[in-house]
Amino acid sequence: MVPDPVIGDEDVLVQVVSAGICGTDIGIYSDAGTYLPPVVLGHEYSGRIVRLGAGVQGLSVGDRVTSAATIPCGECHLCKTGSPNRCVGPNKRVLGSLRADGAFAEYVAVPASLVHRIPDALSFDEAALVEPAACVVHAVVERVGVGLGETVVVLGPGPIGLLAVQVARAQGAGRTIVAGLSADKERLAVAKRLGADVAVNIEDEDLSVLVRELTGGLGADLVLEASGSTRARAQALELVRRRGRVGLIGLAGGLGELDVDKIVEGELDVQGSWGTVWSSWRGALAMMCAGRLQVLPLISRRLTLEEWKRGFDLMIEKKAIKVLLTP
Repeated sequence: MVPDPVIGDEDVLVQVVSAGICGTDIGIYSDAGTYLPPVVLGHEYSGRIVRLGAGVQGLSVGDRVTSAATIPCGECHLCKTGSPNRCVGPNKRVLGSLRADGAFAEYVAVPASLVHRIPDALSFDEAALVEPAACVVHAVVERVGVGLGETVVVLGPGPIGLLAVQVARAQGAGRTIVAGLSADKERLAVAKRLGADVAVNIEDEDLSVLVRELTGGLGADLVLEASGSTRARAQALELVRRRGRVGLIGLAGGLGELDVDKIVEGELDVQGSWGTVWSSWRGALAMMCAGRLQVLPLISRRLTLEEWKRGFDLMIEKKAIKVLLTP
């Protein structure tokens, strides 16, 4: 048991209805992620406002909401120049990892400035996954971009990869190819159901050969690396065409070999992406409400908060794509 959060004048107290287990949570659980203990995990969530800080305006008790995870300082250079997701101020906090308890609890306290109302068209379960959807919108739309008719390869059919496929299609991709391993069999099948043109088990088929065949020898216009595998990062540089683009979304958690000469010789644009900004949420919510971005097919299990360990194990063992916890 942990005590209920205390809110400040500019905060709201949210009663959590649904919270998703993220790869970041698994990293912290495995002591491989960046965090400052003690802290309650969880940053993908939805719920209802039950209390308002004295200075909060424009929100009401009972509002259905979700929020961003990063609580920026608002004073550093990056905050002031439009990149609060990359805040470097000493007072930065992050729900579920850095000086701010997260949503794997009955209540979570968040600054009102980070809150997004949940549209009536979306359920609490769907709204719990707006945060990863917004991360993908930031990466695919706001960072690397997708041109009409382009061939897009997504490496890794986890939650982020499956969202990336849909966002790429919504942006006008001509062909989407998703690649995974034998352990990803069910995830690759979900990718097909969500609109991927080709789903490839790279342990059975040579992805480089397939991409060349499908592009007339040119290579993919855009490769999105969503697995965090150092091997996949290196492969991305093999799959992309000259003057193509590579979007790095997944974290590898350490150093890995990468042939940077391929970036130079191919005149490649390689973009990293981290977290969200306000416009990412607006785009994700619009896509979800329009039915262009589906998250329900990603939800494998709904468990009680007391069953959290089972949920973590299911995701670590790739027996679930996304597990939601209900306090």
